[in-house]
Amino acid sequence: MDDKVRERLSAIFGTKGFDKTMAGLELLEAGGGRCKLRITVDEGLQNLFGSLHGGAIATIVDDAGTMAIMSGDREGRPGVTTDLNVTYVTAAKAGEVVLVDAQVLKTGRTMAFVSVDLRRERDGSLVAQGRMTKFLAL
Repeated sequence: MDDKVRERLSAIFGTKGFDKTMAGLELLEAGGGRCKLRITVDEGLQNLFGSLHGGAIATIVDDAGTMAIMSGDREGRPGVTTDLNVTYVTAAKAGEVVLVDAQVLKTGRTMAFVSVDLRRERDGSLVAQGRMTKFLAL
């Protein structure tokens, strides 16, 4: 991964506002419209049952998708989310590590489309899959 891309993405995510809740996201790879991350299901990300919270999953989809778009866009535009959909498949319990793989499906002049998979590291089971559309200002 390009150090410039890593530096820009690390400076933005997990540092301000609501995204501080995602401070545990570890950037593994980014470039060419793809982003790979990992996160441990710690107490701040759990629901009442000790599993990864659905709202946290949606935020991960949004953040990872944005990173993927920025890594592939010539201008590094983060865009504004216009549509976000998440399908929850299975649980990730307290202490488990989740791998996140975000892939840009298509980027046009003003719109970008992304798919994001979250999988348990220990067995590769799909935890959730998200899709996102972003408006990219000119």
